[in-house]
Amino acid sequence: MAPHASINTQDIADKARRDLLQLLEGVRGKKNLVIEKALAGPVGLFVKFSTLQEYGVDRVFFLENDNVDSSQRNVVFLSRAEKAKQAQSIAGM
Repeated sequence: MAPHASINTQDIADKARRDLLQLLEGVRGKKNLVIEKALAGPVGLFVKFSTLQEYGVDRVFFLENDNVDSSQRNVVFLSRAEKAKQAQSIAGM
């Protein structure tokens, strides 16, 4: 029998956090974050809103609500865009 490989979920969460914060850091100034509702829970597991604010996130919107504040110059979208409708939603904003 092969030995069981252990998965360190903390390493996965740390990498996801670093990747997201690096993405946000690449967009200078204040920004709105538009996130797919299904991703809100998982993202909340590895990064707090206060940390997002430290990286310039002013407000968070759900992609499905179609209520993005367009007055903000910088908008970052976080979506899996697995369905054509999601990709079209992002393209139309």
